[in-house]
Amino acid sequence: MNIDIEVPEGLNPKLTALGWLVGRWEGTGNGTDHEGVGFEFEQRIEFNHNGGEYLYYASQTFLLGEDGAETEPFGMETGFWHPKADASIEVMLANSDGWTELLVGQIQVTRIDLRTDAVVRAEGAQVSHSAGQRLYGKVDGDLMYALDRATAEHDLRPHLWARLKRA
Repeated sequence: MNIDIEVPEGLNPKLTALGWLVGRWEGTGNGTDHEGVGFEFEQRIEFNHNGGEYLYYASQTFLLGEDGAETEPFGMETGFWHPKADASIEVMLANSDGWTELLVGQIQVTRIDLRTDAVVRAEGAQVSHSAGQRLYGKVDGDLMYALDRATAEHDLRPHLWARLKRA
């Protein structure tokens, strides 16, 4: 079996399991909002490192109109990915819609499964996000992910999914 593991130059050895994520990823995806209405979006994600024992992450999404052009910012999140020696991982995110989330999970070579451990919402949060689960994976050189979300109004269900290319 050939496993495609990348170790970027200067990457802290404790981050080797996440080396394949490092870089900029772009593409389009689909989603359903908290009312169940479908939409398409453009996304840019960047994973980077600075020598510390974490990756830092930023994701921006923009809604797409019927013509495929960006119409407005949809959301942004930023955070830190902390892998552990036992292949577990902790991910701390802050979302532009008014919440922070701690996710925990497992790294399985080029697949990462995450689930919410805790959510803190600001009083003015746009959505009553309460829990989530995420799956990230490298498939044929692309970054694919699926994000399920629960809110105060509904149980866990698909929210965002995309296939992004390395930019």
